[in-house]
Amino acid sequence: MRRLAAARRPPRGPVVPAFERDWAKALEDARDSFSLTPLYEVVRTWQLRVAAAPAVDAFMDSGRDESGFVDLDDALGRRR
Repeated sequence: MRRLAAARRPPRGPVVPAFERDWAKALEDARDSFSLTPLYEVVRTWQLRVAAAPAVDAFMDSGRDESGFVDLDDALGRRR
């Protein structure tokens, strides 16, 4: 979370509150299940998000238009 909060420029969107929300939910799940797995999953997910952030920023800053893409659920149908 320190890497998110201390970023060179502010992250796009509510990144730090989203992490805190996910972490709080994982703590609840860990208490209920007596397992640390939910916490590890949140940490791993957010590590990947932080690692991908520069690429996402570069794409967004490039001005490419992504409005023409089709939602995967529309193309493949709803998955169950």
